[in-house]
Amino acid sequence: MANVDCYGALIGSRGATIPLANTLQVEGTLDETPTDSNYVGSQQSAGTYGDQLAGGFTLVSGGIVAENEIAYCFVRSAGTIKAAIPVGSSGLGGDSLPAPLPYPKRLVSGDQIMTMANTAADREVGLSVACTSGEYHCFSVSPAAPGEHELVSVLTGLSIGETLQGRQVSHAFVTAGNNNLNFTSPVYILDGSGIPTAACLPNDTSTSSCEWHRVNAQITLNSRATFRTDA
Repeated sequence: MANVDCYGALIGSRGATIPLANTLQVEGTLDETPTDSNYVGSQQSAGTYGDQLAGGFTLVSGGIVAENEIAYCFVRSAGTIKAAIPVGSSGLGGDSLPAPLPYPKRLVSGDQIMTMANTAADREVGLSVACTSGEYHCFSVSPAAPGEHELVSVLTGLSIGETLQGRQVSHAFVTAGNNNLNFTSPVYILDGSGIPTAACLPNDTSTSSCEWHRVNAQITLNSRATFRTDA
């Protein structure tokens, strides 16, 4: 895996901006995208920088781009996902970023922006969701054969049902990976009977940015997030 340029910005409720950059972002590995030392004087975690601002920093909008694909990007806070960030590429796929988050989040010292930047050929698909409770989570899977593929938590490997049982998913977006010729369905959130309760079409982050879209899915223990490919 190579190192790539990865950069972006977070926008706060008071209008403050946190510039982010990592010119040695490791592809295929979840890696931190810290503050851009060219603009804030030092490289540090986004939450640590934001906590030093007058009045603190409440994240309301953001965007991260990298040279190739991004599967997902989130704010890591004490080992959990505090918020998921819209993503794109540094070519054509970042034109509408930063983009609003459905539920603002206050950043605190130590909160990190964690980005999964992949090669152009990587097939990893990412699903980012937001719930009416204000919770966020990210799920992913890398298809290796034709058929149905289930997205699982990037933290625990558990299903969406096991992860978010009892929550109502209100917003989502999907990153497509290198699967443009292979998808034969959107990403569906299925109930315990296998019936679709929400659909989210994938975005090719090399040509378009991923922003939050409204969905409406009640999550039960047996809910799954799946899609199909023909290769």
